[in-house]
Amino acid sequence: MKNTIPTRRYGKTGIQMPVLALGGAGILQDLNRRQQAVAIIREAVESGVYYLDTAVQYGNGTSETIFGEAIQGIRDQVFLSTKSAQRDYEGAWRDLHESLRRLRTDRIDQWIVHHVSFPHEVDRLFSPNGAMKAFQRAKEQKLVRYLGVSGHNDPRVLRTMLERFPFDMVLFPLNPAEPYHPRTFAREFLEFALQKGIGLAVMKVMGVGRLVGEGRFTVSELFRYALSHPVHTAVILPNSLRELRELVQAAREFRPLSQAARQALEERTKPFALQVAGIYHQWP
Repeated sequence: MKNTIPTRRYGKTGIQMPVLALGGAGILQDLNRRQQAVAIIREAVESGVYYLDTAVQYGNGTSETIFGEAIQGIRDQVFLSTKSAQRDYEGAWRDLHESLRRLRTDRIDQWIVHHVSFPHEVDRLFSPNGAMKAFQRAKEQKLVRYLGVSGHNDPRVLRTMLERFPFDMVLFPLNPAEPYHPRTFAREFLEFALQKGIGLAVMKVMGVGRLVGEGRFTVSELFRYALSHPVHTAVILPNSLRELRELVQAAREFRPLSQAARQALEERTKPFALQVAGIYHQWP
């Protein structure tokens, strides 16, 4: 691998993680563009982007199928992460084994409880027949190495998850629009998660694509904004090789922004901030 991308220590795991991770939705879940998707994944790994993030829900398993094809022969070179949104034990256990089959592997480096959004989901996850039992069993049986949780709706719900279980990592949104949302992850939640000493991965860095473009921001500005916070990696989806190369360049050239510079980006976002953050905060 041409591992020239900066790395950061991924919390208590001790793993040196590249500051750029490859997200698995969009083109990477489209079987009609399978060849192009495989090429993106392969080039990402060759460029030093070895944290690969997918999920059962991305194309109802098609993203995992594409990733499984792309990592053949290079499985030991990647940190492979997938997710399950099932809230019951049987559903999550079934998801895990289907993920292993589609990914063509006998182990997953990181398994994430996907998009926990509401308090009732927390209760269901930790119930006697809840999915958390499957997650714990998978780690005990060494089918997975690390356990994580993700959410982009309510930071209070994600905080409760971290209070109830010793997760190895958390995945949450961070971009210049995020501080303006009434349920922002950018303030108290980031500080709380940091104190846990776990891996901190961020998503929605490009504001689901709505922050990039003329009159808004460059990819480099948004990447620098996110990674200038005390997080470890940004999970971002490129929809073409051109976009991947732009992200890789931004990662290789990364220089942290000052607090004043971050605040200036937030100020530029203010007129349309809620239009952006409001999109993913409303997703289930």
